Amino acid sequence: DANKDTPHYKLTLLIEQELPDCNRRDKIDELTEKFCVNHGASKNSRKRLQKALFLVPRTRLDLLPYYSRMASILDRVYPEISSTLVTELEQQFHGLARWKKQQNLEGRMRNARFLGELTKFRVAPPIVVLRCLRRCLDDFCGYNVDIACCLLESCGRYLQRTKHTRERLSSLMDTMLRIRKAKIFDERSVALINSAFFMVNPPKSLSRKQAKVLPPMEDYIQNLLMVQLVPEDKMVSFASKQILRLPWNDPTEECGAMVVKYMLKACRKGRYKVVGAIAQVVASLRRTKSEVVVRVIDSVLEKIQWALEHPSIRDQQRTVVNIRLLGELHRNALVASTIIFEQLYNLINFGHDIPQALKEVSEKQNAVPDTTVSVGISSDLLSGPGKVTQTIQEDEEMDIDKEDDDSDIDKEQTPMGTSFFSRYDPRVPFVLDPPTSVFRVTLICTLLDTVASTILTNNNRGKLDQFLAAFQRYLFTKTTLPTEVEFALLDTFDLLDSTLKNLEKETKKNSTKNLPAGFRRYKTWLEAHNATVVVEEVNANATAKAEARLLVQAGVQPVQTEMDGASVKTDEMEDSIVVSDDDDDDTLGEDQMSINSKDDDTLEDIVESGDESGDDDSSFSGAESNDDASMEGSEDEMDEDSEEDSDEDTDDDDQNYDDDEEIDEVAAQEAYMRQLEEEAFERELRRLTLEAVEKGKVAARTGSGGKVSDTMPTASQIVRKKTVETSNSGMD
Repeated sequence: DANKDTPHYKLTLLIEQELPDCNRRDKIDELTEKFCVNHGASKNSRKRLQKALFLVPRTRLDLLPYYSRMASILDRVYPEISSTLVTELEQQFHGLARWKKQQNLEGRMRNARFLGELTKFRVAPPIVVLRCLRRCLDDFCGYNVDIACCLLESCGRYLQRTKHTRERLSSLMDTMLRIRKAKIFDERSVALINSAFFMVNPPKSLSRKQAKVLPPMEDYIQNLLMVQLVPEDKMVSFASKQILRLPWNDPTEECGAMVVKYMLKACRKGRYKVVGAIAQVVASLRRTKSEVVVRVIDSVLEKIQWALEHPSIRDQQRTVVNIRLLGELHRNALVASTIIFEQLYNLINFGHDIPQALKEVSEKQNAVPDTTVSVGISSDLLSGPGKVTQTIQEDEEMDIDKEDDDSDIDKEQTPMGTSFFSRYDPRVPFVLDPPTSVFRVTLICTLLDTVASTILTNNNRGKLDQFLAAFQRYLFTKTTLPTEVEFALLDTFDLLDSTLKNLEKETKKNSTKNLPAGFRRYKTWLEAHNATVVVEEVNANATAKAEARLLVQAGVQPVQTEMDGASVKTDEMEDSIVVSDDDDDDTLGEDQMSINSKDDDTLEDIVESGDESGDDDSSFSGAESNDDASMEGSEDEMDEDSEEDSDEDTDDDDQNYDDDEEIDEVAAQEAYMRQLEEEAFERELRRLTLEAVEKGKVAARTGSGGKVSDTMPTASQIVRKKTVETSNSGMD
């Protein structure tokens, strides 16, 4: 133990243990520095190191470049180490060359390669290798062929590209070529010689594709967006100003298309961190160059749809970048939340359209097509392809039952049941999205991670819950999830949960509305499917009701005075399910729903009043017909032909009764149409008001002074105008 602290022991440990383990440049540099600091001052230590470098094991040819690097570093401090090493290696080479017996090839190969590596590190002079090569050419046979080829392969290319050695090496190679043609060599030797020649003078490669020469302005835009742009506020502002200075008024330049091209190219060319900066640049160009915003959004949506229609492994990373860019555009208030939800639903529904034949079979199985799937279909028909019945947990993996029962093969397969109101079902097979494909799950997680901080508002809460129910139903149809996808999914769910909990805390502070903490995680595919079907039924009936109203307003469809059971049920379900707008104001959303409910109540009151008025009119017209009949009866008694006159008068009374009833129905229909027009006007007025408020809020967030439009006059302008007029009148 006492000897471990001595310099001799440390040097022995460095040479015998640490030096043979140096297989990286940083390790050999560190070891060389350690030797110079601790042992370089001792002459005996330098001799021991030089001897260790010379006696490198013949089977460790991989250490020769690192030993040569160490000798090159030490040559600047202790030149006697490298000079002695080169001298001993050259003597050893010539000594082995004099031995005529064909043996000890590994030792000679180690020696030749070591000299070549030292020559490339400029430790051994080039003349040493040239003399060794000339010695091999003097007796160019046997192992000398292998040694000469080894010298050329190790440092021949370096000597060929050095000016003062090129001519000498070329003459030696010409001599080798003449000897090869003059003598008869075996195939192995010929292959070694040809390989050495090609190492020194590689064959001319085919003409490479020349780099495209870009116009100056396009080259500048490429450099600005793909090289200089970094996710920093200062650089984003600089890039925006430089883009605005482009010749936008020149139609021959096409600045808009060119800028958008390199924006998208900068996102997908291995610069994933620049996506947010690109979105910020687009946001800064929103007012002055709206063309860029429209082009970017259209291009991103088109590329995402193309990726869904033509899925390919080589384009997956590019699709992820486009999804991330779409989310960043939403974070910068360039894309509405409706587009985000449309894309989310498109990712889980594209290709899974329910065929009409399957709907007809489901209707026959259910026997009652108007009921929901949860009532008329058993759980066996609703099981997903993967038979996944558990939610995704943090500490558990999804286990899939892979048992194959022979009874299931013989059993006749029954078609799966679908809802009458559903248009998509993830169980419908699609070639481009099989149960084993999870790329769409990755895209959804990426988009939700990007927009989680901006899309989660009180008014979007209902839409998000509805989508997450459909998303979980889609997940249950997958046979398995890879580990990285499962972890990404869990991270996304945790992010949504934490954001929703923070939203709940803010809601409790600002209002008395109570929202559930987090979103619901369904344990089975059936629960998620039933929740999705309920929402689809409400949306379908609401759409049908809106279409019917439009047809009535247009006069295409007659007015229906009685509401059917489906519409009544829709009203009840609409009251229970919150369907909110994209507006961030909670009070406006509640007022709008209350106004809609009042409109429905007033509509029903009008229909009932119309029915009552119709009954009163019918009774009134019946009384008039009775009076007329009595009067006509008294007149008929005075006539001679009473029977014939009474028949004619009865026909006239019936015709008058029908005319009065038609007039009453026309009046009721006109009143009802006027009421519908008033309701439509009120809805349009509310919609315009909400849009104006939304524009004002967006303008306030983006720092436009809170104006709804760019041309709206401010108070300062009006006051200034009045001040000028007052001063002019005073001067008069």
